[in-house]
Amino acid sequence: EVQTPEEVQMPEEVQTPEEVVMALEGRHSFHSVREYFKNCDAIYKEGLPIPSKETWRKYRETYVSVVGEMNSTIGDPVADFNGVPVSHFVKQSPGRGRGIFAGEDITEGTLLWDGTRSAQFKDGHSYKKFLAYLDDINLVCNILKWSWVTDLNEGKGEPDLRIISDLDEAALSNSASRIDLVNMGYLPVSFEQGRPRKNGMRPMFATRNITKGEEFFCNYGEFLLGSWESLDW
Repeated sequence: EVQTPEEVQMPEEVQTPEEVVMALEGRHSFHSVREYFKNCDAIYKEGLPIPSKETWRKYRETYVSVVGEMNSTIGDPVADFNGVPVSHFVKQSPGRGRGIFAGEDITEGTLLWDGTRSAQFKDGHSYKKFLAYLDDINLVCNILKWSWVTDLNEGKGEPDLRIISDLDEAALSNSASRIDLVNMGYLPVSFEQGRPRKNGMRPMFATRNITKGEEFFCNYGEFLLGSWESLDW
C-alpha cells in the first residue's frame, strides 16, 4: 500500500534532529543515507508540490544554521534573489514532475544559472546534519533528488569535491530525454568573458535560442560526477 506524503513520517525510532544526526553518523555513503529515508520512494510516487517562498527560505536558513555564515555559499538566506537571472516560472511538466520555464524569449548565450543559491557541503557529515535539521521528510526527499557532487577544480590538480544542492528554483531543472531538447548547459570557458564565478561554480548558458514558455532542459550527465564515494562521510 502506498502512503500519502501526509502519512509518511520520519522513521519511528528517531524523532528529534539530534537523534537523526546520531542515526546517520553510522552511514558512510550516499546510498546508505538514502536507504535511511526509505519513505521517500512512496513520496516520489505521490509527487511533491512546487516549493513556496517560505519553503525555499526554510531550506536556506537551515543550511546557514548548519554550516555557519562563514562557510555558507548562498548569501543572505532571506533575501529575494536566486541563481536564475532571467524571467522564468515553474509548473508541473507532463511526465517529468516539476519544471522551470522561460518567462521571455531568450537569446543563445544568455546566462541562465550562476550557482548563487547553490549550497555547498565539503563533506558528508555537514550534508547529513542538514538533512536531519530540515526536520521534514518531504523537504529531505527533495534534497536527496536535487543533490550532486562536483569538482570545483574541474579535474585540474587535487580534487576539490563538493556536494551541491540548489536551494532555489534552479533545483527544478529537468534533464532532457533527447539531446536535441537540451537548451541550457556549459559553454567554452572563454565564453565566460571574465565574468567572476560564484563560489567557484561554472555557470550555465542558453545553448540555443529559447522561446517564451519553453521548458529549460539541461543534460545531467554534463555535471554529475558520481563521486559520492570519494567524500568523507
